[in-house]
Amino acid sequence: MAAHPSNPLQPAIDAYRRGDVESAVRLAGEQVGLAGPGEFSAHAVLCEVLQRAGRIDELQDFLDLAEDFRQDPRARLMQARAARRTGDLARAEALLTELLAGDMQRGLQRVAAFELNAVYDKAGRHAESWQAAALAHERSTRPYRTELLVEALRQTAQASPAELALLPKASRRVGRTACILGLPRSGTTLLEQMLDNHSQVRGVGELGLHGHMIDAIARTGGGWPVGALNARPAALDELQSRYLHETRVLRSLSAETWTVDKTVFPMMQPLCIAGVLPGAKVLRITRDARDNAVSLFMNNLDPSWGWTGALDSIRQVIAAERLYMPAIIDKLKLDALTIRFEELVDEPEATLRRVLAHLGLDWEEACSRPEANTRLVFTLSHEQVRRPVNRQGIGRWLHHRERFGPEWDLLS
Repeated sequence: MAAHPSNPLQPAIDAYRRGDVESAVRLAGEQVGLAGPGEFSAHAVLCEVLQRAGRIDELQDFLDLAEDFRQDPRARLMQARAARRTGDLARAEALLTELLAGDMQRGLQRVAAFELNAVYDKAGRHAESWQAAALAHERSTRPYRTELLVEALRQTAQASPAELALLPKASRRVGRTACILGLPRSGTTLLEQMLDNHSQVRGVGELGLHGHMIDAIARTGGGWPVGALNARPAALDELQSRYLHETRVLRSLSAETWTVDKTVFPMMQPLCIAGVLPGAKVLRITRDARDNAVSLFMNNLDPSWGWTGALDSIRQVIAAERLYMPAIIDKLKLDALTIRFEELVDEPEATLRRVLAHLGLDWEEACSRPEANTRLVFTLSHEQVRRPVNRQGIGRWLHHRERFGPEWDLLS
């Protein structure tokens, strides 16, 4: 395969994003061999692929052989990740503490701080874990006007059924297309991974296309969410064609195969689904608010999502989702099914039978074994979904119970 003219690593990155691990490893390895002194981008890409794929032994072997790269902060970070994954928490902590004491790029510093938080959490040092996450947010999470997000959701929910009945739609209904609606860290990846094990389902991960859809609709219609009511059907047809090309054509899927899209941020998605993807099925998943909040705060989500950096703003977003989303789904007449993360974990077969029935599919035993799915996962849940379904994430908030006041009880 010819290298990309401006980025010789692009073919490896593209293969990685397609989930083709073997090609990504081979292509990145070729670039490692061509790299000059001090040029370690290919090394970093190869390490990231091996780490995401759970091939920790190969990652450690590569780091042992790449002597020059071992002193690069990215290599030290990967060494720490490998140590944590293999249970050597003392080595992981030492590496990360040394990294954070040095001078390195802000993005890497954020990653290292959240990695140290994970080490403390795994060791049961929950107070230190929280403080590591708090320091990471303080240093790198950007300010965010949470009230604007909540207001956009409120406006959508308070539109009358008559107004939403006039919502412009693409001229064609889509078939065998499902979208998971759920806040980040609410179980969306686990649900998608379990469904992807079905012989007639293909998970398509998190698409950047939804953000493009929202921006395009907002530009042509006077902002968001009002722009959705003013969108041109021809523009919606074009967006639908692009969506189906990315989710189906590029993956060479048959007409009988379902796609399951778990692009996060349900605050914006319902209007896009109704306008661009009429006929799509919706799977809404919710999780205990306090467990969801802890997972949001303690993980390295996009730093531009500033609302994840404080419990108060997280509570506002969860409360808005709980209050407004059912009304929006109902008024848009989306064909939706709501499940709870805890049900999915405690009764996976019964819950998935309901989900599959919603899609018109029969039960398959493979769906209950997400850990057997070899597909690459690009979300923060990539480690968790490599394990059998378990209750480790349920009741996690109790380690931090002193941080949750009575205002959270209403969301339980």
